[in-house]
Amino acid sequence: MGGEAWWIGAVVVAAIAVSIMRIIFKVRSQEAFIRNFKEEGDILLVIAHPDDEAMFFTPTILALKDSVKIHVMSLSNGDYAGLGWVRASELVESCRMLGIPKERVSVVDDPSLQDGPTNSWSAETISLYVLPYLKKNGISVVITFDDYGISGHPNHIALHTAFVKLVQTKRIEKGKAWKLQSVNLLRKYLGPLSVLENDALQWLGSNSSTSQTVYCWDLGSVWKCLKAHGSQCEWFRHLFIVFGRYSYMNTLDLVEG
Repeated sequence: MGGEAWWIGAVVVAAIAVSIMRIIFKVRSQEAFIRNFKEEGDILLVIAHPDDEAMFFTPTILALKDSVKIHVMSLSNGDYAGLGWVRASELVESCRMLGIPKERVSVVDDPSLQDGPTNSWSAETISLYVLPYLKKNGISVVITFDDYGISGHPNHIALHTAFVKLVQTKRIEKGKAWKLQSVNLLRKYLGPLSVLENDALQWLGSNSSTSQTVYCWDLGSVWKCLKAHGSQCEWFRHLFIVFGRYSYMNTLDLVEG
């Protein structure tokens, strides 16, 4: 029994070591990902709550921040527990750590777009904030959540629903809106092993030909961004940073309208 446990442990350690080496290699060779977005100009990252950028989108931000101007719009101030003004300022600080100045960070505080799992967000209300911002800043490319919203949060999902309608009605050009791919619970918590799982899917041809995947090995920056959200810095969020897929990689798919 002891011998079997030793071998299992050795295999796990070896797999993690290989995963880390693969991540480091991929971080150094993701020019294609950067080039594809650099050619499009500025990008607007649309999130539902302050801290979404730190929990889910840091690989994308860290990869692109030196090549394109990234703007961040949170469609709520996260006032579910009455800390909206605190969370808004935390978002500004987190973005500063990611190289995004406060003039490119906006937080919406609309009574019909309040943080909460039972609050319904209208696609038209969302568009009233997004479209003028895109026009004012000459931005054509947006990144947001997919139809599951990583965690299944209704506010995340509402953003995807809004962007599907904007693409369908041609108010956002097809091919310019991207969504962060959600995965099942097991894949979500593979940590650095996610890169090997993604390699296997690519080898099997399971990934979409239009998907864009970016990798990250800067857990220090991810951790600092989480710490900037002091009001939300629960113990389980630290575990999410270490074991969560979204600290190590993002896969972006096109929003289909």
